[in-house]
Amino acid sequence: MKKPTLLWLALVILVLPGCSRPQVNLAAAQEKQKGISYACWDQGLYSLPDSDLSLAHLKETGADWISLIVTCYQDNLGSTLISANETTPTDEDLIHALGRAHELGLKVMLKPHLDLANDPSHWRGQVGQAFTSETEWSEWFASYQTFIDHYADLAAANSADQFCVGCELEGTTHRAADWRVIVAGIRSRYSGPIIYAGNHSGEEIGMTWWDAVDILGVDAYYPLSMKNNPTLQELKAAWQPLVSSLASLSAKWQKPLILTEIGYRSIDGAARHPWDWQITGKVDLQEQADCYQAALESVYDEPWFAGIYWWSWSPDPLEGGPDDDGYSPHDKPAEEILRAWFKGTGPHARRPIPEPDPKGIRPAKKPDIR
Repeated sequence: MKKPTLLWLALVILVLPGCSRPQVNLAAAQEKQKGISYACWDQGLYSLPDSDLSLAHLKETGADWISLIVTCYQDNLGSTLISANETTPTDEDLIHALGRAHELGLKVMLKPHLDLANDPSHWRGQVGQAFTSETEWSEWFASYQTFIDHYADLAAANSADQFCVGCELEGTTHRAADWRVIVAGIRSRYSGPIIYAGNHSGEEIGMTWWDAVDILGVDAYYPLSMKNNPTLQELKAAWQPLVSSLASLSAKWQKPLILTEIGYRSIDGAARHPWDWQITGKVDLQEQADCYQAALESVYDEPWFAGIYWWSWSPDPLEGGPDDDGYSPHDKPAEEILRAWFKGTGPHARRPIPEPDPKGIRPAKKPDIR
């Protein structure tokens, strides 16, 4: 999640709402992936009975896919060594969650993330900016290959249904030859569909090696409004140039496109900077629900649209609720919107949502190091 760059803003201007956009029915041959990101940052949580219960609750939304998140780390922006640490879910945790999801009838995309362990002023999208030599680049890509191959092997051994080769590493994706080697290595050990999750900042537009993967992925934390209380119509209007841009991207590469992450906190201003998990403000269940509705109305029937993964759902079955200002839709009006679309009943009528109890407000949990 990061602020859009000038490249992205320029592209949006070029695809204003009134302009026609390509209508290539690339997603028709496959069912839409109705997904939710299933994420935690600690060992053992995916293996608990609480996690099994939380997955069952997730299934009740009508979702048929999860994106199973596992995060490894490099120490800082200049590091070239990637490894697990004490917060990384273990292989046993992942195998348990993957197996439980399959038992529930859910398909699984394994989605390894890379973050910075001891560099809070930077985020994964800036990896590569500190490298000044080919030696550093070679060391980093060698370490990344080892890291990602490990999880590709786990995905293959446990019948994961899809694999994400990388996420929001926009400071590295200009090195197309290196990334093609990464993808080829994964294909040699994992036979399922491969996707990359490009950041919404313009990385998704600038990448030159989309042909190496099977499906285009975009983490779609696009800013929609600078207001604290945008209307549903304003949010939908903000989506129109974005839909045009995504349609053009899909048509250019002749591949379907999935929103590999999208999410909004239940807080005033959620539509302003959807990637920002640190802002504070008043709980706003209506804005979160309206952001869900606007996104789904805007993209769901597009011919290029192959699926969506909402950020996020926790192994804690109690996370969420009307006093929570985090990303989870659980036990909030946004979950009703999700159910209506995922279960096939279509657009859900907007209705006023009561204010939460100020005494019960729970702050957002740290969703990631971004």
